[in-house]
Amino acid sequence: SDRNLREFVENKGVQDISIGTITEDLFEEYRFFLKKRGLKASTVNSNLCWLSRLMFRAVSKRIIRCNPFENAKFEKEEKKIRFLQKSDVMKLMAMKMNDKEAELARLMFVFSCFTGLAISDMENLEYKHIQTAADGQMYIRKERQKTKVEFIVPLHTIAEAIISHCRKEQERSEEHLTVKEKDDHLVFHRNCSRSVMDTKLSIVGKACGIRQRLSFHMARHTFGTMSLSAGIPIESIAKMMGHASISSTQVYAQVTDKKISEDMDRLIAKQSAKEKETSEREACESSDIVTCKMEEPA
Repeated sequence: SDRNLREFVENKGVQDISIGTITEDLFEEYRFFLKKRGLKASTVNSNLCWLSRLMFRAVSKRIIRCNPFENAKFEKEEKKIRFLQKSDVMKLMAMKMNDKEAELARLMFVFSCFTGLAISDMENLEYKHIQTAADGQMYIRKERQKTKVEFIVPLHTIAEAIISHCRKEQERSEEHLTVKEKDDHLVFHRNCSRSVMDTKLSIVGKACGIRQRLSFHMARHTFGTMSLSAGIPIESIAKMMGHASISSTQVYAQVTDKKISEDMDRLIAKQSAKEKETSEREACESSDIVTCKMEEPA
């Protein structure tokens, strides 16, 4: 950071800059200088933060009255999300674990892939949150633990089956509970810490032969990308995922668009290779015919 700043000052054709003359314009100039060097957004921000901290130190030492960069805008970092392909989700659905905690981790992950629930929302999901519409469609209506924004998500048959399985397991081990108590009971019963569940989920992923390290938030991202790929409107996905604004959901649109572009590139490359192979084969066949004709006796 110090080296970049020195080079920036030298690039301006001066040896030093008086701290009292520094304005927000200098911040923008420095940002442009760093971007021209091809640095990543996170690296640019790291350098800008370092410069801003220098200004705050100057304020604390009463060298300047206020930080000129206090309201300056930093680089927008590209948000990369991790999600699973359908084939990997299918592997998880097929693999039943003997270990109790690992099996619960697997069920919760698959449930999140088909509902978009975050781990904290699954931990607090009660049977009373599961309702049935007039047409018989079951759905979850609940507030997100993180944002307190209400979300409504229709239940996929796989999610319904997981809830039914959990209810039967609990009824088998908790027959003493009343019907009312059962209605208020948690759907997912875990008797270990979340960190243990994270470890168990990692074991599940390895057992299924999935290369990526699994996390419960990855399941939520998987729901978002699968829903968008299935043609569900982004506004509906935002409501189902309990996003406070649609901008949070836009990231899935970017990922889906990028994947479509990559798939198209692969398809074009495959088609080009096929056409080249056909062309070469036809050229060889044509050459053979010419050779045969030349060898024919007069």
